[in-house]
Amino acid sequence: MRNRTVWDRTKMPVASISWLVSMLVILVITYKGVPLYTYLAFGFLALLFFSVSDRVAFFFYNTLMLVTVFYFLFLAFKESWQPGEQALAIGLHFVFLIHLFSLYSLSKYVYQVGAENRLLKSRVAQLEEYVLEEGVLTKREFEKQATLILSNMSRRKETGFYLKADLIEINRTVRQKLMLALASMMYVTFRKNYDIVGQFDNTTLIVLVQNTDEKGLAIVRDRLEKLLAERLEEDAIKKVRWTVMKIDGQRALYEAAVVK
Repeated sequence: MRNRTVWDRTKMPVASISWLVSMLVILVITYKGVPLYTYLAFGFLALLFFSVSDRVAFFFYNTLMLVTVFYFLFLAFKESWQPGEQALAIGLHFVFLIHLFSLYSLSKYVYQVGAENRLLKSRVAQLEEYVLEEGVLTKREFEKQATLILSNMSRRKETGFYLKADLIEINRTVRQKLMLALASMMYVTFRKNYDIVGQFDNTTLIVLVQNTDEKGLAIVRDRLEKLLAERLEEDAIKKVRWTVMKIDGQRALYEAAVVK
């Protein structure tokens, strides 16, 4: 992240003060000769600038600047302004341009902040590889790692299994707590840095057990069942629906493994 200069830190306060002061000056100069409802245009301008992109706001800024220049020229010739009136109009237009530029600067800053926030959210989503401290993967990260593992298993002609736990029948009030407990137990039961555990949504956990036959899976499941019996109530254990799917040379993820 680049270091912020003094101007970077002060330009928005300066623009805000300039916008407010210029608006007050315009009100003081024109309030006797302009209907009050005309000042609603200031609110409309603010909404216009803050509701569009930076490029569109810049287009509006230049358009309004040119339109007001020609409008004052038209009035000057039409009404044959005297030097004093011309000087007042020039001063008023100058203040209006300051107001307009300040408004554009503020809208540009708001647009940039919004764009940076969206980018940061996108990056955070990409960096959030794990949803739990126990090392349980998000669905996206699970699918990414599983695709690589399946490719290697297919090349080495290894077998493996998907083991999916569905907690849809668990009461919602305790489901999240049970999900965390089950995810932790699954992670410590299976082989760390070898088998992968993923959480797909608020009700589904899945494990990809690689290079394992039916006997090896049975041993691991037996350890998991003993751990579940020690830490969970029997009624909760019965409501967990388990699904086992064999992997035998497939390179792609099973549809049933990633979709409820």
